[in-house]
Amino acid sequence: MTIMLCYGLVPINHDGRLLLMGVESSAMGAVFNLSCLMQECQQGFDHRLTPAASVATGAAKTDWWMPDKDDGVVMTVLHDVTGSILLQKTFNTWNAFTYAQDLTWWVHKLQAGRVVVMVVRRAGTYGLGAALPTLTSLGSLLAPYAPPHALWVWAFVVGGQTLLETVAPNPHSLYNSKTLLYAHAVVPLMPFSKPHKDTSHPLLCDSNAAMGPICDPVKPILMSPVLSRIEKISSQDDKKKVGVVVCAGGRLQYLAHTLTRLMETRKISISMVLVVVGTDHNGLVDSSTLSLLEHFHFHYQVVNISQDVPSINHRLFQFYRAAWTAGIESFPDARYLAFLDEDVEVSHDWLEMLLHYAPALEIDASLWCVSGIGAAHINMYSDPHLMMRGSRQPGWGYLVLTAEARKAVAIWPDTSSVSLLYDNFLYRTVGQERECIYPVLSRSRHYGIGVNTLPDIHHFYFLERPLHNGSSVWLPPMTALTISEYDFWVWSRLSQASPITRNPCAPGFLISPKIYEPKDFVFYFFLDNLKNSLEWTLLAECIGAWPYSTQGMHSGTVELPQAWGGSLWLVGVPASPFESLKPSHIPAWHLTTREEFDQQASFFSSLRSITDQINRTLQVAVTQLFL
Repeated sequence: MTIMLCYGLVPINHDGRLLLMGVESSAMGAVFNLSCLMQECQQGFDHRLTPAASVATGAAKTDWWMPDKDDGVVMTVLHDVTGSILLQKTFNTWNAFTYAQDLTWWVHKLQAGRVVVMVVRRAGTYGLGAALPTLTSLGSLLAPYAPPHALWVWAFVVGGQTLLETVAPNPHSLYNSKTLLYAHAVVPLMPFSKPHKDTSHPLLCDSNAAMGPICDPVKPILMSPVLSRIEKISSQDDKKKVGVVVCAGGRLQYLAHTLTRLMETRKISISMVLVVVGTDHNGLVDSSTLSLLEHFHFHYQVVNISQDVPSINHRLFQFYRAAWTAGIESFPDARYLAFLDEDVEVSHDWLEMLLHYAPALEIDASLWCVSGIGAAHINMYSDPHLMMRGSRQPGWGYLVLTAEARKAVAIWPDTSSVSLLYDNFLYRTVGQERECIYPVLSRSRHYGIGVNTLPDIHHFYFLERPLHNGSSVWLPPMTALTISEYDFWVWSRLSQASPITRNPCAPGFLISPKIYEPKDFVFYFFLDNLKNSLEWTLLAECIGAWPYSTQGMHSGTVELPQAWGGSLWLVGVPASPFESLKPSHIPAWHLTTREEFDQQASFFSSLRSITDQINRTLQVAVTQLFL
């Protein structure tokens, strides 16, 4: 079946320069062609697959027709005056998780007036759900009604009107589908005009898309205003206290947003910030990234990682070591170093909160970091006043002692059998048994999609977690998070908590207390190994806690604050020292037989497939939790 659509639009105010646009969407791929009617130009892409090509590259016969990282909705952004392609990005919205939110993020950053073309490459409408309100607000009429495996083409002007939109149902599998969707349109270009008087960096904005408020055509933001003499003196004093290192690659739009949010943070000045830029696999640096940094007067350093590495994770492992080294050398007098990735946004009080608890690292040997990102527990009331401590990776947007950073760099190898994920390497070799302080309500959020992003985990446990609005709130004193005071506080709370013995995987497990009842509840479960527990994996999945590891626990204990002002406490027995508070008549939840496992698993999340996990390690068990 072939569906064709021809559509022409020529407004009165065009100056004769027209683009002829042809788009094809099919189960074999996508094609986008752009040519000029009044002048010579031609650009576009052809992303079609053939079974023969797949076999030639060594792929299995059944692999080529399964969606992969190159499939989904391909978004192309055209300059409304020159017609040049500013951006081309694929969103894997054949997956139900994460990518629709990412598509929404990019669309919201587009400059008004730009021409945008979206086309499905093989499959891409199934996971559009979270993006539909945005697409509809921009004028899409058909996206909300597109079947899960439909072919779809939409061209529109940001802040303007739809140029064309068409959709074709595709009920067949990718392997058997013969459906082709063609769309053609005549697109008028806007007249040449002088840049707006407030646009001080037109080259950067005319060469890139989705730059957000930096390239606002009416009133672009200024990230680095001229500092007064007093502000300069103050910033130099702050620089002696903390240096902020932003780790950047070639993702210009993410970096622009992250730096914008960073410079809105209280207690920050541009002299305190170093952006470390890594080269790509060809040893090159994105020129637009350097233009951005130079225009806004950011200090930056380019680090060239050897191209002779086995994988991209080897490159990243060495890049982060170089970034830590650059931070140490650039801020030799700083007591603390804070690290931020290019796809992490922070609240206005991020640095303020980190510095509030930073002195605890100097007086408590059981601590090694202060993190801005909260616990990855879904079933938890996000109170901005509450802080925790636990054994965990530093996360995104964290602070360490400069002395700690020097020790880490000294033992940081080119590669590691412990882990090539640098934060896990730090957790296991530098952090060891020590803990980090972190908020219940995050002050930093990983909004971007990176090399190691797992869509379903990122969606549920990170992307949808709230970020504090940055308003000033009372925080517990720094000393309250030191080990002696924190343990005393946990002990006092647990000693007054009411034990629960109900099935944690059944409805009605957690019921809010009556007025006269204690506000805290405690649930004891079997935990004989702080690093490995099948019971924890199942329990956490059932009650909405982080199930993929025991990270975040404090001495085998997890607190889940609730909206009524109390908490659900989960205490591992016998691993936790707080197990002595368990009354003798209260059993610890423990799976010992196949029948018990089947009974509990019957209430397990319907998104997860359950196979035989009895007597398996946590590492094996969690691999079967992924979709």
